Amino acid sequence: MLKVSEVSIADQLILTLRIGIGAGLGGIIGWERDRAGKSAGIRTHMLVAAASAFAVGLGELLLSGNASGDHTRVLHAVITGIGFIGGGMIWTAKKSRGPSGLTSAATVMLVAIIGSASGLGAPIAASTVTVFALITLWGVRRIENSFRRRRKEYDDEDTFEIVDG
Repeated sequence: MLKVSEVSIADQLILTLRIGIGAGLGGIIGWERDRAGKSAGIRTHMLVAAASAFAVGLGELLLSGNASGDHTRVLHAVITGIGFIGGGMIWTAKKSRGPSGLTSAATVMLVAIIGSASGLGAPIAASTVTVFALITLWGVRRIENSFRRRRKEYDDEDTFEIVDG
């Protein structure tokens, strides 16, 4: 008898929902990065999160009937692959005085893990980490900008004009 699928329709629908949650959470972080004018925006973050959710979720489904399989291997592969993408984001960043693109690379790595958590059935943990990431990205940026303004004001006060007289 010909089987169209080895995985039940219910399991596939649950995985599809998990992928959607992962993509949505990744999109939220991508929206923030896009708003900040970074090259890795909504689409990149959504796709990384969705791909990660799909990979680990599918791995979990395929290994669920096989007790001898290692469920962490797919997660390890996702982390390794995204690490290479993040390294490329830093390496190919526009020339500057130092490394550039570190935060974007870190957010891409983070959404891969958020997607993985969603794909493995931990959407509450994935959502919580998304909120923490947004607080970090928004909050720390405000603090950095405040320090920059203060430093500029301080530097402006230190300048003096030599007057011949």
